Amino acid sequence: MGASYALEGIFVQVLKQIVFTDRPRPWAAYVDKFAVHLVPDFTPYSNNSFPSGHTATAFCMATIIVLVYPKLNKLWQLSFFIIALAVAFSRIYLSQHYFLDIYVGAIIGILSSSIIYYYFYRHKFKSLKQHLWLDRNLLHLKG
Repeated sequence: MGASYALEGIFVQVLKQIVFTDRPRPWAAYVDKFAVHLVPDFTPYSNNSFPSGHTATAFCMATIIVLVYPKLNKLWQLSFFIIALAVAFSRIYLSQHYFLDIYVGAIIGILSSSIIYYYFYRHKFKSLKQHLWLDRNLLHLKG
């Protein structure tokens, strides 16, 4: 999970801080032209809109949980993605991101988790037979 989160975070921050530095947030771009929904007692950011880091993180975590625990109840798996969608919706509701921002954020989150999972869990540890420690319950007490 940590490696997946790190990869997603690096990719999002490179895009926000280096590539798309001057992309304004929706409220900042349209506040003078249209009636923009703003939530009371919320101080919004004004730039670095693309992509949505919150959405990328939510989809990153949902994806890695579903990939690492494939036997998890399907309802639980679905609930993780519903929570990720709620995070994405909240970013639009708060006038912090455009739809494209959250769409690309979701793709980044899903891809980063998939890359980490297939590289480490499927390829590296399975082929080297060193994956056994990944399958142990950390809270299991011997006795």
